Amino acid sequence: MPRTELLLLVGEIREGKVALNTIQQMYIAYQPAFIDEQKREVRDAVMLAEILTNTYTCIETILFRIARVFENHLDAREWHKELLQKMRVEVPGIRKAVLSREAYPLLDELRRFRHFRRYYYDFNYDWARLDYLKSVYEGLMPVIYQDLDNYLDFLLALAGEEGD
Repeated sequence: MPRTELLLLVGEIREGKVALNTIQQMYIAYQPAFIDEQKREVRDAVMLAEILTNTYTCIETILFRIARVFENHLDAREWHKELLQKMRVEVPGIRKAVLSREAYPLLDELRRFRHFRRYYYDFNYDWARLDYLKSVYEGLMPVIYQDLDNYLDFLLALAGEEGD
């Protein structure tokens, strides 16, 4: 693997983490509206749904870039699901697993929600489901940041660089 390609991937993952952090800051800013059941409005459900789908899309983009560098073939019909499955597997001599056992099921929940959201045109969200997904999101964020940091360390070591 060319060193420059690995370092470019490091830069792409770091940029993805910046975008992920921006989305998380938006979540934190609106979190009070998501919690108070007496004040919840349609716009709060729409905002939360967007944050959840954008979070998944941002993480999926990072994972896709990793898959592209390490030449993982993805089936065109179910590549979103297959991408997550492949990123939790270590490929001996090629790359370590990107996703931990903790991150995978949480990301898969957000993937399924994004798929639902893509074809859902109504604004009548089920707050019980959104509350569940909010807990998934809150459980995922520290885990995915740790997984990405660990993967960055792996890439930097592979490229012969020291970590941050």
